[in-house]
Amino acid sequence: MSSLTAKVFKAGNSQALRLPKSLNVTASTLVITPTDGGFIVTDPAAAARRRRALRKLWGSCPDFPDAR
Repeated sequence: MSSLTAKVFKAGNSQALRLPKSLNVTASTLVITPTDGGFIVTDPAAAARRRRALRKLWGSCPDFPDAR
């Protein structure tokens, strides 16, 4: 996916981030993690779904190296 531009605006005493419609964000809550270069926005529910899916795959390929 290529980079997208979001708009920052003031909402009361806070700043808000207007995300492009093309992202189709359905989450009601997002996690913002500060980094040296800015920040990363993640959907905690989507991350939990990915973790559950990966747990189901654990051990399904006996030849796969153990990376614990």
